[in-house]
Amino acid sequence: MLKNPYVLILAASYGEGHLQVSKVLKEQFAQNGVNNVEIVDLFAEAYPYINEFVKYVYLKSFTLAPSLYGWVYYKSKEMKHDRLLGKFLHSLGTQKLKERVQQRRPDVVINTFPIYVMPVLRLKDPMHIPNYTVITDFSLHQRWLHPEIDKYYVATEDLKLEMNKREIPLNKIYVSGIPIRDSFYQMYDKEQVVHRLRLDPFKKTILVMAGAYGVVNKITEIVECLDQLKNYQIVLACGKNEYLLDKMNEHFKQNSGVKVYGFIENIPELLRISECIITKPGGITLSEAIAAGVPAFLYHPVPGQEKDNAEYLKNKGAAVIFNDFHDFVENIMPLLKEEKSLLKMKANIGLLHKSKSGERIVKDILEEMAMVKRW
Repeated sequence: MLKNPYVLILAASYGEGHLQVSKVLKEQFAQNGVNNVEIVDLFAEAYPYINEFVKYVYLKSFTLAPSLYGWVYYKSKEMKHDRLLGKFLHSLGTQKLKERVQQRRPDVVINTFPIYVMPVLRLKDPMHIPNYTVITDFSLHQRWLHPEIDKYYVATEDLKLEMNKREIPLNKIYVSGIPIRDSFYQMYDKEQVVHRLRLDPFKKTILVMAGAYGVVNKITEIVECLDQLKNYQIVLACGKNEYLLDKMNEHFKQNSGVKVYGFIENIPELLRISECIITKPGGITLSEAIAAGVPAFLYHPVPGQEKDNAEYLKNKGAAVIFNDFHDFVENIMPLLKEEKSLLKMKANIGLLHKSKSGERIVKDILEEMAMVKRW
């Protein structure tokens, strides 16, 4: 391995998933003795005011104009890197990255968001900088693909085959899974976790994730419906949504079968002791559920990568989608009453599981770096 290599990870703040993956990779590099790792939000550095505006619009589009967001996503899904719009998007931040490359001289560049300025620079200048991409979804958008990427790390064999159909050589695609924190792979003492959280040891647990970027509609009615299942207890996580937390605490304060929390640090433990999770779908959340072997019931996916991720797991028999309260009552509640259905979903989830994804990605990159000539 190179002595004290400098690793540059290019991420973006459009959704937490890209940054979470970047942090996992940074931690894995540190565990392998590489501490000179920097995560850079290139758009934020190059265009701070424009970036904040675009990020605001992006987040608002999930709740105010999901159809519009989906239209843009699907319209651009087949957009290639050499089309006019593709060239424009991959040129954003060129000068800022060029300055950083000249000053810091990275040994490797990793993309956790399709920021493909480095491939553009590499075509223009004689730079021998290895360039890797970690795709953070279960579905494929053409914007992730560029001929100057040395290797891709992807979630599934299906994604690998789809990329190969789009002329990406198989030897440039590594099925690693999506990197998540090591804590999601650990086993926990269920009895201790239940005792610490003051849960009923004689009841099964349903984890309801109601916060984040989209509050599940009719959440009160859904939890009340779940509470009718006498062999279950509900852990309701409201995330950083203080208004929702206060509202739920007030509504369920007399109900011992519903435990209401705000932002939860010990999600890995909760997932491990839960029978299922009810949540809004996202690539990282789904990866965490897969690692824990927990069936996912996914509320009203937003058109775009969120819907495509949800549809992929649904087609694999690892998740069920519901779009409203009536849909929940008609399709989810019967499943929760049938133990065989949940066991079948858990078996299907096991087929998708890739352990220690971040660790395997970093070790593979380090092995390749050892074979590449430095600047």
